[in-house]
Amino acid sequence: MTYLENKDLKAYTQERLLNESVADFTDAVIEFERHRIAEFKVMISKYYDVESIFSETEPIKHPHIVKILVKMVGYDIKKRNAARKTGSDVEKDLEWAEKELDKMHRGIIKFDDLPKKAIDSSSGSAASKMLYGNLKNPNFYISRST
Repeated sequence: MTYLENKDLKAYTQERLLNESVADFTDAVIEFERHRIAEFKVMISKYYDVESIFSETEPIKHPHIVKILVKMVGYDIKKRNAARKTGSDVEKDLEWAEKELDKMHRGIIKFDDLPKKAIDSSSGSAASKMLYGNLKNPNFYISRST
């Protein structure tokens, strides 16, 4: 695993359940984490520098991100175990994690201690790309500033 540690998973899931769920495919946890991190990157890349947060050499471990990832990866692990049914609490954990990720995506939850996405100053501000109406033209056409 690159971002999560075994102790993170064990904090929210019984160790026996984790071991039984990935006994036949030990790389499953790594794959689940990789997929969930990719999902995370897409969702929060609008506001944060995701490459530095999820860096393979020195990731920035934020407690809220760890908790969301643990619940998502934990769900994937538990769902994989065909011998066990996932309980409603596991479903609620996933639902909570997805809602929190959506809040981060929409900018409802923002963290000042995470690195912000670099702003590209060469493209200009959003105001400079706005459409405006030319009221002096009798046709009232809309022109675009470039």
